[in-house]
Amino acid sequence: MKSQTEHSANDPVPSRRGGSGSSAARKPAKASWLGLRPGTLAALVAIAALLLPLSALSQPADSTSPGGFLARLRTKFGLSQANLGEVDPTSETIRLATLGLKNVAVTLLWDRANHYKKVEDWTNLSAVLEQITKLQPNFYSVWDFQAHNLSYNISVEFDDYHDRYAWVMKGIEFLRQGIAYNQREPRLLGRMGWFIGHKIGTADEKVLYRRLFKDDDDFHDRDRPGRTLPERDNWLVGREKYLAGQQLHDEGVPLKTTALIYHSEPMMTAINYAKALEEDGVFGDAARDGWKLAGTEMRRYALRDIPTTWDVPIRLGLREERLERASQLNEQLEQLLPGQYKAIEQKLRDQLSEAQKQALDTSPMDRTDDQHKAAYAATEATKVSWTMVAREAPLDVRDKARELARQYVETTETAEIIERYREIVNFNYWRACCEAEVTEPALRAREAAWRADREFKAARLQPAKKAFEESFAAWREVLDGSEILREDTFMAEDLNELIDKYRKVLDQLDEKFPTPFVLQDMLDRR
Repeated sequence: MKSQTEHSANDPVPSRRGGSGSSAARKPAKASWLGLRPGTLAALVAIAALLLPLSALSQPADSTSPGGFLARLRTKFGLSQANLGEVDPTSETIRLATLGLKNVAVTLLWDRANHYKKVEDWTNLSAVLEQITKLQPNFYSVWDFQAHNLSYNISVEFDDYHDRYAWVMKGIEFLRQGIAYNQREPRLLGRMGWFIGHKIGTADEKVLYRRLFKDDDDFHDRDRPGRTLPERDNWLVGREKYLAGQQLHDEGVPLKTTALIYHSEPMMTAINYAKALEEDGVFGDAARDGWKLAGTEMRRYALRDIPTTWDVPIRLGLREERLERASQLNEQLEQLLPGQYKAIEQKLRDQLSEAQKQALDTSPMDRTDDQHKAAYAATEATKVSWTMVAREAPLDVRDKARELARQYVETTETAEIIERYREIVNFNYWRACCEAEVTEPALRAREAAWRADREFKAARLQPAKKAFEESFAAWREVLDGSEILREDTFMAEDLNELIDKYRKVLDQLDEKFPTPFVLQDMLDRR
């Protein structure tokens, strides 16, 4: 017999409100097909229904079909791994093994990489970065970061220059691996060009590095079989990489870096090549050919379209042409509206206060603080443009004047933008160098300076003195033929270093410094 507190499985469950419960409480819930509740069944049906369009969207491409919508988009925009570069089975396997947590794994690995870099644990840092490249083979920064780590950070840990060179080349080879996986990434080609050029060509061990690089058959046979010994110069090989990157960009690949700087590198590597020849004691036709190559790259750079922040592409070599065009437009406007520009200028000046007029008439060196402020305000108040003049032109020529004024403003603004961008890369100086260095006086000046330095180091003072003086005389010819070089600070610094060596020679010979000196203007610029 069961107690009053016990219930069988078939007894109604008492309601919480008392009694035996409502009729709804006594009815068991309806079970759907296979014992699933209706809500669960509806969710499964919806999932199954969504699988059909998702399958169609994500259908992979093969030799017989372009695949689904996503596959066609990857093909159209070149986003698949086959479009980006070589496919690494290990990399693909590791990414699948993360089960969708690739980004989490990469974040943790980057955190470890930053830690190992901070504590200078280069071995573990190298291992972590290798793992990151497997998870992110198309991430530019990891290739750049690891290559820099190998060539710059780890290489200096060794005493023997052969070992240091080997680690420098490991970084360069790492970039080559990255380029294989990212064949549409001009920046990696640029970084390889930079490492080959600057790391090998400007390091303290550059003389030894350049020699080892020329003799590195393993690298050159992999990089470009058939490269001749003269072509194995590190600066020329670096230039090849930049040219390859430029070609990719010209084929429509986005650059994703500062175009102004990137496109200047072939010119700069050619200039560094010519300078390296002279540092090695190579002169004559070989040195002239080096500078001719630099001039060719400079002219190619000058005619390349460079994007600007004003959304107007420019060409660095067209500033003079723009200024000439502006001068022509100015003459046309003056002929169309004779004397009106100066008339408006005088009208505005007449409206100035006496204090402002007095400030303008006072020499800037003699102005008080208040007069400086007044002069600035007066200058701003009396600024005249052809746009202002055109607005007040006679009705019969007003439309023509406005159009000429518009062209004048556009032309002068373009010339100003070009000059700003030229200053960033010191274009005027390098162009003047390329033009001057192929001349006989410049070649004689460089060769005489090299001989003077060699004689001085060998303690042959009289021959050193004579060679220095030959170099200074030749430099005088070069400077007299180029106003840009004559006024440039870099040129003055280089020549003053040469003059300081000459002073040391004179001191040891117990001779006085000549007065007047043939390069006195360079001394004065110091």
